[in-house]
Amino acid sequence: MVLRYRIHEALEAAQRPNAPDRSRLAAELGHRDHAHLTREFTRTVGVPPPAYAAH
Repeated sequence: MVLRYRIHEALEAAQRPNAPDRSRLAAELGHRDHAHLTREFTRTVGVPPPAYAAH
């Protein structure tokens, strides 16, 4: 449940024009580092954060 909340928060952050960089976002959401956030995001959403933000 917590992971889904964090991914949801990352999705919202990725859509903001002033989105923080992935390292800062990862720290804000409680991930160890941006690579961990990217892996969990990709596993849950199906694409990495940059690809999601580009759409």
